[in-house]
Amino acid sequence: MSNFVSIIEKIKSFSDFSEKARFLAVILHSSQDKKVKITHEDKKALSDFAFEEIQNLIALIPTLKTYKEKDEVFGYEDHLLGIIMFCHASPSEISEANLNNIKMLTAIVDQERFVENAIDRIFKDGQNDKASVEQLIAAVSPLQDEYQKGQFYQGLLHYSNEINKLLPDSKAVLTDYISSELKRYLSTSHDDITSNNLEFACDVAKYFINDTLTALLNDVLKLGKNNINYYTAATLLNAGQSIPAETVDALAKDLVYADMTYSLLQQHGLTDLFPKELSDPVYLAKSDLVHWLTYPTELGKEPDQIEYLGKVKKKEEYHIFRYTSDSDNLGDDLKGQWLIGWSNNEGGTFSNFDLYAEFEKKTTEKTLKNIKKRLL
Repeated sequence: MSNFVSIIEKIKSFSDFSEKARFLAVILHSSQDKKVKITHEDKKALSDFAFEEIQNLIALIPTLKTYKEKDEVFGYEDHLLGIIMFCHASPSEISEANLNNIKMLTAIVDQERFVENAIDRIFKDGQNDKASVEQLIAAVSPLQDEYQKGQFYQGLLHYSNEINKLLPDSKAVLTDYISSELKRYLSTSHDDITSNNLEFACDVAKYFINDTLTALLNDVLKLGKNNINYYTAATLLNAGQSIPAETVDALAKDLVYADMTYSLLQQHGLTDLFPKELSDPVYLAKSDLVHWLTYPTELGKEPDQIEYLGKVKKKEEYHIFRYTSDSDNLGDDLKGQWLIGWSNNEGGTFSNFDLYAEFEKKTTEKTLKNIKKRLL
């Protein structure tokens, strides 16, 4: 029996396609490890599973109503194709029926991902003439699904290093569209998706900045949304503009953005704008860890509680914290329990979701030494 049977059955039981994709990613990662022996029987089980899932997705995708649902399936589809490539040395090993299903699924996905594909053609394939950019805008403008519209901004951010290579008239088309979108977002209410889109738009605006965008970005700051205002402030400072003291103050008091804001001001020689009482290294370290924990791959939210334990030095200095959370990304055995995390200015901020109780000693000093020895 294949070693992957139980994993395959587990993947089948998930309704969340992001979760399915994560498990396939683990399998693909393990396949690169020479110490892991994957037999012919294993490959057959994985291949049969992948082809069965591809058939299911062909029927499923047309029934999905939102682009967010479809996008999660597209990520899973990409991992399924990775499994098939791993299991088969060449297409000649795949039956005609399965090859046709692969072609059918990829055609369905390509048709749905017309925004992403258009951006790829402009930046990756060099089709950046004005007419091609206008075709992209003509495709994006009428979209009612805000999540799908967000792929436009994320695509531009993905190719940010290529934006300056655009022809002037092509760049002007994109600039005008981004300006019109900022005006639209300023005049509408925001849910999580539109708020994210406005955040992306303010971030990407740095590559298209002009007087119109500068004025609109200052209006965005008045919304008082810190997730948006951090990127808006970054764009304005990058353009040599000033930002209001109340914006800096609000960001400094927000644990998710305080450390990032201090670093941003530091880049521009403006740390004197940051509240002195909040420029404490421990507060900034706590902010650094909290921001990291909000990533979707971690807690996906701020911790419910967070406490400072102390600092240790192991080549570099680490600030050690314990925190609790009820995040759905945690198992039931970890929810509400004190977990360990740390912050390091050299990019070593991390948490394995280790239980504090398993490292706790009679004194905090001994606990910190134990954490240093076993985790850092």
